[in-house]
Amino acid sequence: MCTRKLVSTATTAPVERGNLAGSTPEFGRVADVQKLYGIKRGSLYSLLADGKIKGVLLRVRGQKSGIRLIDLASVGAFIRAQMESEEQGREA
Repeated sequence: MCTRKLVSTATTAPVERGNLAGSTPEFGRVADVQKLYGIKRGSLYSLLADGKIKGVLLRVRGQKSGIRLIDLASVGAFIRAQMESEEQGREA
């Protein structure tokens, strides 16, 4: 019977759980949008209905409720567009 000693030849560190501190998520709930941007729930739903920001309702078929997720990049883009139009109004 031959016994060999297994030698590790790994050149990289083992994979560890990532630290997401300081990173912005792609999607958020209504409360997250309120906290990040200060937009109230009613205004947020009006912006969604008007197509000015993007969002999706995730729910299981046949269920009454689900989770509303908002595309945070679309909220930021909407705010930037409002700032640009306000600046153009001042220049005119």
